[in-house]
Parts: sequence; structure tokens; C-alpha cells
Amino acid sequence: MKYILPALLVLVCTGDIAAAGSIKSNMLERRTARAIRNAGFWCDRITDAQIDKGLSSMGPTIVRVTCDDKTRFEQYKVTMTKDNKIAKIEPWK
Repeated sequence: MKYILPALLVLVCTGDIAAAGSIKSNMLERRTARAIRNAGFWCDRITDAQIDKGLSSMGPTIVRVTCDDKTRFEQYKVTMTKDNKIAKIEPWK
């Protein structure tokens, strides 16, 4: 019985931490989608973002961003600076 309360407390705290992480992730996705649109490309909803380790190994970080709203699909190559700001956005070929 004395282990139930600490277990519930851990469960509640873990849920709050996960929710805070997803809020930060959603905000970052919206900010990236806005930057892509401001560059003149289409992006309503980001469904995936992966660091391209092959291209990133020789210089700046390259992130492959996938925008997909189930009617349209586009991928972009987003080049990041050392302080994690977007330097360049171009269509993924």
C-alpha cells in the first residue's frame, strides 16, 4: 500500500514531462513549416524530420523535412547553422 502513492506520483509526473516535450516539438514543427512557406514552398503539416547523417558528416547539419497532408507530399532539405538556425531551404531531389 505504501508503494501505490509514489508510483502514481511518478506516473503523473512522467505524463507532464512527455506533454511538455510534445508541446515543444509541435512548436518547433510549426516554426519550421512557417519558415518553409516564407521561403516560397508549400508545407501545411510536417509529418517527419530526419537528420541526413551522410550529408551532415562533412559540414553543416542537413535535415530532411517531409510535409504531407494526405493530398500533397513534398520533401525539403533544410540546412542548419551551428546555432541551430535555418540557413537554407531547398526542395529535396
